Amino acid sequence: MLKLPKPRRAIALTAATLALAGGAAIGAGGTAQAATTSCTTINIGNPGNINVGGVYAGQVEQQYDGCGYVRAHFQYSHSYWLGHSGTAWSAHPCVQTLNYVGQACASGDTVDGPQDVYSGWVPIHSANPDTWQAIVTIPYGCSQAGGSWHAYANGANWGEYSSC
Repeated sequence: MLKLPKPRRAIALTAATLALAGGAAIGAGGTAQAATTSCTTINIGNPGNINVGGVYAGQVEQQYDGCGYVRAHFQYSHSYWLGHSGTAWSAHPCVQTLNYVGQACASGDTVDGPQDVYSGWVPIHSANPDTWQAIVTIPYGCSQAGGSWHAYANGANWGEYSSC
């Protein structure tokens, strides 16, 4: 057996220990293994803008949490929110399925509330096909806008629409 001087022996031992510890993060074929998936919320597709009485009121978008759930998010424009504070012109965001058999909506909000309004979370695979769209309804003016449809099976986006 080869005898190394003490400093070199310590370096060799440290290198071997690090190599073994680092090997736990390497899978078959030397590829690094991904960390556990986190449920980080991301925006999916294109948002839809809504105007009420010729005034830009905000936009609706679909959000995905990375763990199989989707919701609608509506964000009031700051000027619309300030100009209509205390009125009944409230946004009602929903997320709906392609065949319109599933829908989750916000419980309701007034313009006095926060500028961000969300629907509840819905499991994406509760619909077949698992294709969803975020929509928003405001009871006055043009009434509805929608972000793009998003097909979770293949990642395709299409069909956002804005009102007035």
